[in-house]
Amino acid sequence: MATSQQRQQGESVEYVSQERASKAGEGRPRRGPYVLLAMVLIAVIVAASWELLSNRRSTTDPTVPGRPLSNPETHLHTLAIGDDGRSLYLGTHFGLFISHDGGKSWPQTRGALAPAMVTSIAPAHGDPNLLAVIAVPSGIGSEQPGVYMSRDGGRSWRLSNPPHLPSSAYPFSVQAGSGPAGHFYAFFVYAGWYETTDLGAHWRPITSGALSAMQTPLFLTDPAHPHHLLLGGDQGLFETTDDGNHWQRIQGINGTVLSLTATQTRPRLIFCATDEGLYRWQDGSKQITHLSGPTPNASLTRLVSSANGQALYALAGRDLWFSADQGTSWQKRFTFSRSDLMTLQLSPVQSTLLYAAFFYPASVLFSQDGGRSWQVLTD
Repeated sequence: MATSQQRQQGESVEYVSQERASKAGEGRPRRGPYVLLAMVLIAVIVAASWELLSNRRSTTDPTVPGRPLSNPETHLHTLAIGDDGRSLYLGTHFGLFISHDGGKSWPQTRGALAPAMVTSIAPAHGDPNLLAVIAVPSGIGSEQPGVYMSRDGGRSWRLSNPPHLPSSAYPFSVQAGSGPAGHFYAFFVYAGWYETTDLGAHWRPITSGALSAMQTPLFLTDPAHPHHLLLGGDQGLFETTDDGNHWQRIQGINGTVLSLTATQTRPRLIFCATDEGLYRWQDGSKQITHLSGPTPNASLTRLVSSANGQALYALAGRDLWFSADQGTSWQKRFTFSRSDLMTLQLSPVQSTLLYAAFFYPASVLFSQDGGRSWQVLTD
């Protein structure tokens, strides 16, 4: 049985233990409120970042509905035309825009693949649902650069780059082939040309060595012979008849190739502009004619030909020229007020309908009278 003194000692020990526990509790930080505050701050930062990203993305949209180039911060990289002559494609600083009525309406409120830049466009021949583009980051998003493929006319996309590309490879251009559905060619700087026949599921290189290093290359396919290709650039003009397994330089073409075009006749009539002149020959012939061209002091940087070859247009500086006799004689049609023309295109179904795409301020002009007069299609 505990004595009075023992009870007092026990109560004293208990009091000291409680006091130590209380002091220990006072020294320990109270984590609950700080953790909650940190979570709130993180949530605020995430919300603010999302709002900022949303606002930045929204600033890439056209400022005027139905006018894809109305955003003052955009610029125009390229313009392409579908086989039907009514489907127009604009590759801008903020995505891809498509019109299926000759540019009368542009239904997209935001460019496809925006905010990425679309720098090259290749509608497939014979199937408007198959489409390939080159897209690269514009500085706002984090899209991976490369070839993007669509099976549904641009509503959805899939990135499809050739495997084992060197780290320095950069996508430059894409072009539709003339083989089966899904046939495309793509050029990567520091890597060369690649071919796919199944919409990017598989790729194979068709150039190597010096041809892969060709600067600003131009590519011409043959609708009647899918394995027949022309490749031109700073090293001259080359030809293959076995789909890139072997290439031969075409003798008689001097200088850096600046533009290539051909008629759709059989045999085709091919036109090649270089910094040393204009050349013309029949497909399969070794006889190449060196033409004087419309101006002796200015190289032709753009060539477009009608399917039958009765209309040939060329750009020299800001001047647009026309030839009705396959480049033998020329008439000056127009002088543009700007020097930043990116693309000159001729409708595949109307030899007097031309389109001119300008970089910045972004604008597309069209002419219905063979280049004599021009109107704004969209800006």
